Amino acid sequence: MSRPARDERPYTRQRVRAVTVALAVTGIGCLAWPGAAQAAPGAAPASRSDFNNDRIDDLIAGIPQASSAAGQVSILPGSGSGPGAAGLKVISQSGSVPGSPEPGDRFGADVAYGDVDGDGLTDLAVGSPGEADSVFKERGNVTVLTGSSQLTQGDYFTTADEDPRNPGKARLGTAVAMGDITGDGLDDVVGVGLGSAGSGGWLVWRDSATNKATTLRLTFEDLNHVDVATGDFNGDGYDDVAVTTVDRYGQARAYEYPSAGRTGLTHAMAIQMGAGRTIDAGDINQDGRDDIVIGRPTPAETTPGHDSTTGGQVTVKLGQDYGLYYRGHTTTISQSTPNVPGESEEGDAMGSSVALHDLNGDNTLDIITGLPGQDSTVGTVTSADAGSVLLLNLSTTPDGVTLQGATGLSQGTGGIGGGGEPGDQLGTAVTAGNFTGNGTTGLVLGAAGENNGDGTTIYRTATGTASFLGKGIAGAPTGSRLGSVLTS
Repeated sequence: MSRPARDERPYTRQRVRAVTVALAVTGIGCLAWPGAAQAAPGAAPASRSDFNNDRIDDLIAGIPQASSAAGQVSILPGSGSGPGAAGLKVISQSGSVPGSPEPGDRFGADVAYGDVDGDGLTDLAVGSPGEADSVFKERGNVTVLTGSSQLTQGDYFTTADEDPRNPGKARLGTAVAMGDITGDGLDDVVGVGLGSAGSGGWLVWRDSATNKATTLRLTFEDLNHVDVATGDFNGDGYDDVAVTTVDRYGQARAYEYPSAGRTGLTHAMAIQMGAGRTIDAGDINQDGRDDIVIGRPTPAETTPGHDSTTGGQVTVKLGQDYGLYYRGHTTTISQSTPNVPGESEEGDAMGSSVALHDLNGDNTLDIITGLPGQDSTVGTVTSADAGSVLLLNLSTTPDGVTLQGATGLSQGTGGIGGGGEPGDQLGTAVTAGNFTGNGTTGLVLGAAGENNGDGTTIYRTATGTASFLGKGIAGAPTGSRLGSVLTS
C-alpha cells in the first residue's frame, strides 16, 4: 500500500487468501517471465509483490508524469541486495498492453497487486484517470495485467455506458486497490475517481470471477483528493472497501462499502473519524479484523466533528464486528504527540503518504508516513519543503493501539546520504517490504521533487544503510517526479 496525496494521480499492502481455484481468462497470453518459476494450476495465489516468482518482494513505482503525463510503471525486482535495475520492467500503454500512450493519460496514477485468476502468479492493476474515450475527455480506466503474460497483456474496465448519472467524467483510476470482495479466492479490482463538476465521485469494482464491473456513486460533489484500500474490517471472511475523500469545498469524509458476500459491495456508510487524503489497511493488532490509517496533511480540509492538527496528522481506526461505522476505537498521532520528533508546523503535510508494515518484528503493524512539506535547517540555512519521514511504532492495548516510539528520517540522517534541498519533498510516497528475501523489512521513500523534479527513491535496509534508486535505475524520463507513487 503506499501513496502520496492523490489529486489527479497514489497502495496499499494487499492481503490475499490461499485458494484452489483456477480461472481461464479469454484473450490473455501465457508467456513466462524469463527466469520465473511457473506456478501449477490451482496453486495458492501470490501474497506479495513478487512478479518474477522468486519469493522476494519487488518495488512498484507508478510514474504518471512520465512522457508528457502519458505515464508508465516501473518494477524494480528485489534481490539479495534489495530492489535494483537488474531485471527492471517498464510498462506503458504500448505493444500488447491495452491502450495507447497519449499525453495526459496518467497511466500509473495508482497501482495495486493481487491474484485475479487464481494461478498463483501476481497480477497488476494500474489506474489511468486521464484516459479518454470517444465521448468523455477524462473518463479514466483501470488496466489489469496478468502475471502469466509477464504483465504484457490483460484488459481494462471503466464506468458503465449510458448511465443516466453521468459517470463518464469519473477520472476513474485516480486510486486503485485489490481484495477478495466476494470470498471466492480471487482478488477483485476496485477503482475510484475524482469525478468532474456535475458528476461527483465514482467507485467501480470488478468481480474477477465474472469480469462484471459495477459502477457506484461515491459522492455527489466532485473531489480534489481520493484514496482507497481493501480489508476485512468486520472479520466475516470477505474483504470490504474503505475510501477517504476531500471534496472541492475542503470537506473530508471517509466511507466504508461492506461486502455482502458473493453479491459483492453494498451501499456506502460514513466512517466516523477524521478523514483526509491517504489511506492504508491491515490488521494492526492481529485480532482477525483489518484496521485503517488515514493521513490528513492539510488541517484546512476538515471533517465535521473531528479535530485537525497544524502540520498534519494520521489517525488509526480499528475494525470491529460491525466494521468501521461507529465512533471510537481511534488513535490520532501528530508531531504534537509526546515523543514524536519535530514540531507541528504549518505546511509540514504529515500524512501525505501512509503505509502499514511491521517494522520491528513484534507482529504489530506500524505506520510509515511522509511529511514532504517539512523544512530542513542545517546551521543557518533552511531548505523549504525538503521533506522527512516518520516511523511510528505501535503497540496494542486492551482498548486499541498506542504509540510505542517514533523515529524521524531525512536526507543526512538515519544512514541516508546527501542533504535536504529546497523542494525535494522527501516522503511524497512511502512503502516497505522484504526486498532481500531474508525476512527483514526495508523501507523505500520517495522524493518526487529531487533534482528539479526528476524525482528519486531511497532504499533503506533494516540495518540502516541507504542507497538512492534514481531515474536511471528506475527507467524514468527526466522531469517525471519518480517517487510519487510507490507500493510493494
